[in-house]
Amino acid sequence: MKKMITLFTLLITVLILISCTATKNADIVTTMFPQYDFATQIVKNKLTVSLLLPPGVEAHAYESTSKDLVTIEESKLFIFTSLDIDTWIKDPKSLGGDQTVIMNLSEHYILEEHEHDDLGAIENIGEHEDEDELHFWVDPVIAMQLLDAILEEIVQIDPENETFYRTNAEIYYEELQDLHESFDTFMQSGYIDVDIFFAGHNALGLFGKRYHLHIESLFESFKPDADLTSSELISFTEIIKQAGVHILFIEELAEPKAADQITNELAKEQYDLEIFELHAYHNLTKKDLEDGVRYADLLERNIEFIKQALNNNND
Repeated sequence: MKKMITLFTLLITVLILISCTATKNADIVTTMFPQYDFATQIVKNKLTVSLLLPPGVEAHAYESTSKDLVTIEESKLFIFTSLDIDTWIKDPKSLGGDQTVIMNLSEHYILEEHEHDDLGAIENIGEHEDEDELHFWVDPVIAMQLLDAILEEIVQIDPENETFYRTNAEIYYEELQDLHESFDTFMQSGYIDVDIFFAGHNALGLFGKRYHLHIESLFESFKPDADLTSSELISFTEIIKQAGVHILFIEELAEPKAADQITNELAKEQYDLEIFELHAYHNLTKKDLEDGVRYADLLERNIEFIKQALNNNND
């Protein structure tokens, strides 16, 4: 009798665990923050959206787990960034279940010509070969294209809520468009072809090209969380002083060890230098994710920091 009770209890426990696991299966699975945010803003509470990348984790260092593969297989829509970014994906067709739609985000945008007077346009129009284009989502104009593309895929998997999804997408699209147009107007008011300085790998090349903003990287190949040599420290501090800048940008989720070294060294000469984050939208901190921070919020944050830097340089 005791054995039967024990077996019955074990069976109930297993069924509960299975039930709990089933409720966690997401309708839409994403590999990186931009598509997670766009999908979330479109579907709201109609569908569930999952982000495979844990908060605070560097996107390029991510490796999938067997649990992730099961999550993808049981989803209705799987959105990955590109084969160059999501290097753990070898064969997209092998992922997902029979009903899973696989979406390669890098196949859903066009790099449009964008000119200001005689400054020229972005090169390699219509091609995705440029190094900057690895991070195509940082350009707000492209981001709006991605939002539209994701909308169409969502409508395909849940046509019953099409009107709801299109309304949400339109609202978010207009918000992104307003931010883009406002910043574009600001840049054209006297800031075309100006410089800001960045410590680390610059993933915002297309953002810079979009607004004709030069993002000068002090050390592209150097890890921002590593120590600078004395010669590097001297070189970088001289560059900053000669440029007369007082704001240095760093990438998100990076320890600003090198930037802090530069700041401290300049402080010895009574030269003030502030450190600001320039976000490339790869991933969020745990706090930002819990606070519901969106792509639009990060874009607005970037814009405000850049404006502050440019106004500071003019003082």
